Amino acid sequence: MKGQRLRLVYNPYAGRRKLTAQLDTVIRIFQESGNEVCIHRACSPEDMEQAASQSRDVDRFVIAGGDGSIHQAVNGLLKIPEEQRPALGILPVGTANDLAYALGLPKSIPEACKVIAKENIFRMDTGQVNERYFVNVASAGLLTDVSQKVDTRVKNTLGQLAYILKGIETLPSFRPFHIEYEKDGQHYNEEVVLFLAVNGHSVGGLRQLVPRASLTDGKLEVLIVPAAGWPETIRLLLNVLRGEKAGNGKIKEFQTTELTIHTDRPIKSDLDGEYGPVSSWHVKIGPKISVLC
Repeated sequence: MKGQRLRLVYNPYAGRRKLTAQLDTVIRIFQESGNEVCIHRACSPEDMEQAASQSRDVDRFVIAGGDGSIHQAVNGLLKIPEEQRPALGILPVGTANDLAYALGLPKSIPEACKVIAKENIFRMDTGQVNERYFVNVASAGLLTDVSQKVDTRVKNTLGQLAYILKGIETLPSFRPFHIEYEKDGQHYNEEVVLFLAVNGHSVGGLRQLVPRASLTDGKLEVLIVPAAGWPETIRLLLNVLRGEKAGNGKIKEFQTTELTIHTDRPIKSDLDGEYGPVSSWHVKIGPKISVLC
């Protein structure tokens, strides 16, 4: 369709810089499909979010990066009134690419460009923790801040293995924490090692971690792993990673549209691999966003 404006914002360091090597191909595909293309090379996560928040003048906003880059883009786009908000296109060039997997996007950059050019709109749920939005997962506890601690060069070299190695490194220093919340009129107070609120079913490259999660059902899938002494805790975590939670009475898994969680001390959260709010948390379903897929 002629006369459409498309803004491409890219993370030059994502995925071994593979987008930069194909940038001319990307521009050609978008131009041949009738788009006027403007390009922004992001110099920081905050820069991505600001570029998205200032994109009411375009019809399509395309982010090239991983789940963290998508997170920044969505938080920027949701600052624009819905009637002026461009549709989001994704070129998945990150390490895990969880959202791209959940959306069924191709791994090939040229093929992902062709998907965006077809202009098929998918209305997707978002989640919200306090004032920040997330697209895939909100988490706190063991292993959840690994992505922020992994050096970008190591991540690009080792890929998923970098997360695993860094996660093992954090085990000896981790302290469980107490959470309090209410659900179905009941009050819960327990010591935990991991809290997840999931929108998409792939988390950290684990493709079926929460297979019941849906991007369109207006609900979040909550997963809580209790502290139970290290041998048992590690066994429970392995069950989670293998998708073997069914029938395990110790691991809590439920759906919700809204949940307030208090903790016994300030705990950092992680949203889509980026730093999120420190507890307490008001977790809920956020507004829908239009994605090109």
